[in-house]
Parts: sequence; C-alpha cells; structure tokens
Amino acid sequence: MSPERTAELVERWVRHYTRELPTPIAERRVEEMAADLNDHIAHERERETSDLRITLSILSRMARGLPADVSWRRRINPPKGNPMKRFVTIVAMALGVIIGVAAMVFGGADDAPGLVLIGIMLVVGTLAFGLSPALRSRSRVVGIILGAVVVWIAVVGVAGWLENNF
Repeated sequence: MSPERTAELVERWVRHYTRELPTPIAERRVEEMAADLNDHIAHERERETSDLRITLSILSRMARGLPADVSWRRRINPPKGNPMKRFVTIVAMALGVIIGVAAMVFGGADDAPGLVLIGIMLVVGTLAFGLSPALRSRSRVVGIILGAVVVWIAVVGVAGWLENNF
C-alpha cells in the first residue's frame, strides 16, 4: 500500500469519527489531518525514506492516535443520555447471560432438562432486551448482525435441547 493510499485510509477514519458533528468543525479536523499527512509524506520523501516505512509510520501514528481521536470527539460532542443507565443495562445483561449459561451448564450435567431450556430463554431474552436499543438506532447494520446472533443462539440452543430430550 502506498503512503497516499494509507493517508486516504486515515482520512476515511477522520471522516468517520467526525460524522454528525457540525460541518465547520468536521471539515477543519479533516483538513488538519490531510495537511499533516501530506507534510509527513513530503518530509519522509525528502529524507529518502522508503514507501513501506512511510506507510508503516502513518499506520503507527493512526493506531497510536485512536484514543486521542475518541477523546477529542467526546470533548467536542459529549455523549447524550445517562451513563449510569447504560452501565446498569450492561451489568444486567452480563448477569442475565452468566446466570443463563450457568443454568444451561448445570441443567446439562443434571437430570433437569427444563433448566437448560430456562437458561436458553434467559440468555436469548437478555440479549434481545439489551439489543433492542441497537436495533432502533441509526446503526442498523450492527443491530441486524447482533439480532442475527441472538436468533442463531436461540435456534441452536432450542434445537440442541430438543435433540437431547426427545
């Protein structure tokens, strides 16, 4: 990959994390990064650095700068909503999945086939409850993928339970 192609990749990342920000702020950030990348490439070429080394240094800068990019985005546009509500939802989902998996494990080891089904239903219900905001959000692709995972878990789990008990 050439340094210019790598710079395009970085610019796409910048456009991604500045999306939905006010246009002047987003454009200024994209222009700053583009100018910085062009200067970087020009400086390295003057020093007769190989294209591979330039590409690797740009990728390295991008990787090291990801946390700063996210931090910058949060300063410019703080997240909306109550962070405690989000935390409680995540904890509730984790507990629901852990208890459901434990029920499936103990139900499979014991003569309690109903416990396995309860565990499956608890895991599927917990994931469906937790994923419902993602399904309604703007990120439909993520919601669809996560929803497909929930359906797959339900189908595989119920099919396995039916196979073992009938």
